[in-house]
Amino acid sequence: MPVQPFSMDAALLGGGIFHILSRKLLLWKLLWDKNCRGISLITQELYLIIFIFRYLDLLYLYVSIGNTIVKVFHLVVALAIVLLMRYAPASQSYDADLDTFPRGALVLPCLVLAIFLNRVKLIIEICHSFSVYLEVVALVPQFVLLYKRQVYENWVLVFTVLCGGERLLQGVSVITDWQESYREDPYSVIADMVQAVVFLSGLALLLLQRFQVKKQQGMNESGAQLPNFDEVWDASKFKFEDQEAVRGDSSRVPMLSGGR
Repeated sequence: MPVQPFSMDAALLGGGIFHILSRKLLLWKLLWDKNCRGISLITQELYLIIFIFRYLDLLYLYVSIGNTIVKVFHLVVALAIVLLMRYAPASQSYDADLDTFPRGALVLPCLVLAIFLNRVKLIIEICHSFSVYLEVVALVPQFVLLYKRQVYENWVLVFTVLCGGERLLQGVSVITDWQESYREDPYSVIADMVQAVVFLSGLALLLLQRFQVKKQQGMNESGAQLPNFDEVWDASKFKFEDQEAVRGDSSRVPMLSGGR
């Protein structure tokens, strides 16, 4: 029995739910808990760039009031997150020393790909392709930050999964009906596949590291003495002067006996 293609409407709905949950979670932490520890500002800036280039059609094309509201909502929320992480009280908890992935290493290659790999040689199509390619690697700074940090709160991992799962869920319909999707837009199909590999690989590395950190913490809590290979041997810890004193005392014994 042939596999029925996953409904595009269901995929879009599921992706939309993931998007709303992830942004609601982050906004809650930024506004009420004043906490963005473990969140990559670079990733959030990339998402803002993605939405700006993807929704340029708002300037000249009207589809429906619902479509316009959704696009404006994405833009406003993305901009609000970036501003809050930069200037709000939550910015004091931002891991700026760990969030150092070079933006140009992600933006420039995606721009070059968009210029040469697109369906139609139009500015608006190049901008849309650029947003698709940039979304493939947008979570890389987030993964790198968490990998450097090693220890982070559970909600940060949940937020990262929601962000990656949003696009991954929408790509299910492409995978189940890839032949038709490939005929319509082969570059987007390839981008969806690459993004799935990037997301699942990054998530697997984080989970593996998290397991190792938990295991190490469990060993420390058990009270077992762990070797410290970074410790420098210090000769001053040993009391050689006591040994010299013992030698001096022993040398006096024959002298005293000889005097008698």
